[in-house]
Order: sequence, then structure tokens, then C-alpha cells
Amino acid sequence: MTPVEMPKANENLTEATLEQWLVRVGDAVQAEQALCTIITDKATFEMPSPAAGTVRKLYGEERSLLPVGYILCAIGAPDEAPPEEYESRNRHLLETHRGAMTATAASLGGVAPAAAPAAVRATPVARRLAKELGVDLAEVARVLGLQGPVNEKDVKAYSERKAGG
Repeated sequence: MTPVEMPKANENLTEATLEQWLVRVGDAVQAEQALCTIITDKATFEMPSPAAGTVRKLYGEERSLLPVGYILCAIGAPDEAPPEEYESRNRHLLETHRGAMTATAASLGGVAPAAAPAAVRATPVARRLAKELGVDLAEVARVLGLQGPVNEKDVKAYSERKAGG
């Protein structure tokens, strides 16, 4: 079984957005075949498969902001079950990452992230574009009914909707 982890695409990267899956459970994949689209603050890229095999499980949901090292999917033989420890490892990694982000935000501003203006989950590109356009990310998420992080496409769609409406 081969776990496919969220890569550390650059030295300062701690998290990235799993934008879209390009495969489904049960799909046969080749080594280097694109599995999903990842968005970081500096780039958008397709995550290549590290091995040939069958996609046995997808762990990350589309539009999820996930920490580096999070197991995105498991690739193995068609009848091979992914180890249960992958899910517990991911849960632990998420808890640790969220705790670190909360502590960092509190030390920087003295407030918890939920009370901070940037409490809306969004990709760095979306934050930058929203700032340039003078768009409120919370309003984008509310109007578009988003459950996951706001991305660049969402900010553009909201901006076009607002200009046309």
C-alpha cells in the first residue's frame, strides 16, 4: 500500500488546498499520473501518483485545506485494504495543525482565529484577490453557500455576480 501525502511544495508551506480529485476509488493509475489538483499560496499543480496501482481510498475532500503530510489517498492492489492507521494519523495531524494555527493566531493578534476577521477559510490566492477587489470573503462564502475554503474561482464568480446583479 502506498500512501499519497500532501507535499511540502516549498520551505514555508504548512498547508494547501485539495482543490479537485482527478481519480475515483477503484481507478487504476500509473506512476506519475495526476491524482488531484493542489493549490498553495504560490502555485496550482497536479499531484502525481508515486506508484502504479488501484486507488483504494480517498481521504481528503475537495476544497479542503489540509496540512503537509496529510494522507490524501491510498494506492495499492485491487483487493488490498488501506491500513486503519492512515485515518488515525490524519486525525492526529489535523488536530495538531489546528492547534498550532490557533496558537499562532492568538500570539500574533491576541485573539482566537474564530474572532479574527480572517476566520473564513480561503486559499492564499483567494485572500489576495479578495483584497484587490475589495470583496469580503465571509460574504463570498455565504452568498455562494460554500462549505469548504473559498478559492480564486469563487471570488471571481462572486465579483462577476455582484457586478452583473
